[in-house]
Amino acid sequence: MDRPALPRWKPPPYPAARVHLPTPGIRIGETVPMGHHADRDITLRPGAPSDVEQCVALWVDACAVRDGRSVSGVADRARPKFDRSIGWIVASSGEKVEGFVLATAPGSGISTDPPGAAVVGLLAVNPHRQARGLGRTLLRAIAGQLAEAGYRQAVLHALIDNQPALGLYHSEGWIAVGDEYEHSLLKRPLRTFSRALLEDGLRGSGRG
Repeated sequence: MDRPALPRWKPPPYPAARVHLPTPGIRIGETVPMGHHADRDITLRPGAPSDVEQCVALWVDACAVRDGRSVSGVADRARPKFDRSIGWIVASSGEKVEGFVLATAPGSGISTDPPGAAVVGLLAVNPHRQARGLGRTLLRAIAGQLAEAGYRQAVLHALIDNQPALGLYHSEGWIAVGDEYEHSLLKRPLRTFSRALLEDGLRGSGRG
């Protein structure tokens, strides 16, 4: 008896993009030219303990702009992640933090995260500098840093009504996985996004 034809495999709508470290020609510690939209140049550098309070304040401000209101508890949820970071990159202009991204170890997210996947838990940009490419630069920087550290996969969790962020993640190769679930503080639907690392010939210790 003839077997029924299997449906043709279709690639996911947002295939894993190539990792750039962190953007073509830019590495940690160098100045990132932000183009004609920027008032000043930005430097990417590793985060330091002295940056924690600025980063937390920036996270709170960015969340308030995103949500249209300030929500109690946002700072308290973010602050402990800095002590557990495996990757933390700050975008600064002089002494001022204009943006940052932070990742924590596999298993530090939610129970349904893929095993071995590093968690990009915080990504924020000064609201006055948003839509100028700095968020993309930071996202690429942390992906490159995690790849160099040997992680093969990363995840992040995003509100599904945050369309600007979802557009950025999709364009950078992050793929929605699993079902929607509710944010425990905001009571709004979230989705997990995953992407493969160790592309473009980057090599590491092969974690994950």
